Amino acid sequence: MSKHRLVWPVTLALLVAGLIAAFSKPMMVEERLISISAHDQFRQHPELLEQPLPIQALLLDYQTDSLLWLKTLSALHVYPEHTPMLLELFGDEPEFRRALRAQGESLIPAVIHFYRNPVTSIEVLNRISGGDAALSPEQRAWHAVNFANQEGDDFTGQFRVAPDGAIEWIWTERITEGITQFFTSGIRTLETRYRTDQEIRASDLGWAAVDAVIIGSAVKFLKAGRVAANTARSASVTTRTASYSARLARAGQVTSAMVSNAKWPALIAFGYVTVKHPAFLNDLFAGAASVLGVPAWAVQVPGWFIIILPLLIVLRWLFRAARLVVPARQS
Repeated sequence: MSKHRLVWPVTLALLVAGLIAAFSKPMMVEERLISISAHDQFRQHPELLEQPLPIQALLLDYQTDSLLWLKTLSALHVYPEHTPMLLELFGDEPEFRRALRAQGESLIPAVIHFYRNPVTSIEVLNRISGGDAALSPEQRAWHAVNFANQEGDDFTGQFRVAPDGAIEWIWTERITEGITQFFTSGIRTLETRYRTDQEIRASDLGWAAVDAVIIGSAVKFLKAGRVAANTARSASVTTRTASYSARLARAGQVTSAMVSNAKWPALIAFGYVTVKHPAFLNDLFAGAASVLGVPAWAVQVPGWFIIILPLLIVLRWLFRAARLVVPARQS
C-alpha cells in the first residue's frame, strides 16, 4: 500500500485513539475484573450493580454461601439504606457474616440502633474495663454484632422498626443481664478489618511472589491490587514494574476462573476477556503508563493506534474487494 493511501487510515486511527484516550475512564485492572464479574453474576439483580465496587466484590464472595447470599439480598431489600453501610464496615468479618447468615434482615435494626445511640450500660462497662474514651459508633455497632452471635433472636428480636423508620429497643432484664455476659467474653478491636491492608514491601512485589499468590476472595483481590498500586506509586520503575507484573499475574488467575470452570491458561483467558471487554485493554494501557511514570494518554494513544490502524487497513481492503466482486456478479 502506498504512503498516499495510508494517510487516511493513519489519520483516522490517530483520531479514534485520541478520542478514546480523552473520553475513557480507565480503572485499575482489579476493579475492572470485579465489575465485569459482577455484571455477569448479577444479571437477575441489576440493582446490585448500583452498589459501590467494594460492596459488589463482597457480594461476589457471599455467593459461595447460598444461605448467606439469600439473607443478604433480603436485608438489602428490606433495609436498602442501612445494609450497605454495615456491609462496608463489617462485611469482611467472619463474625458479621455468621450473624447475618443466622439473623438475616433482623440483624440490621439492632446494629444500626447501637451505631446511632450510645447505650449507658455499655458505656459504663467500657469505663470499668479500662476504656478512657467513649465508644465510637463503629465500636458500638461491633458490640451489637457480637451480641447477636451470642444471644441470637433473644437479642435481635428486641428491636422494632416504627413506620417512620425509627428503631426502638424494647428493654428487658434479660437484655441487661446479657450485656454483662457479653462483656465477659472480650471484644475484638475494629483494626482487624484492616488486616489485609498491611503495607507491602518492595521485596514482596517481585516475580518470586507471583507463584505463591492464591486469590480466594474478590474482596481480597480488590484490596490487594489497591494496596500494591498505592505502595508502588512512589517507588522506582523496577519496583513498580514488579508490582504491576504480580498484579497482572493475579488478574490472569481471576480471568481464568471467570472464563470457564476449567483452568484455562491465564494468557488465553486474559485475551478472551480483553476481546470481549475492550475497556479492559484501555485499563492495561493506563496501568503500563503508571509503571513508566507518564500520563495515561501517552501509552493509550499509541497503544490504540497500533490496534486500530491494522483494523482500518483490513476493513478498507475488504470494502474494496467487495466493490470488485459485486460488479463481477452483476455482469
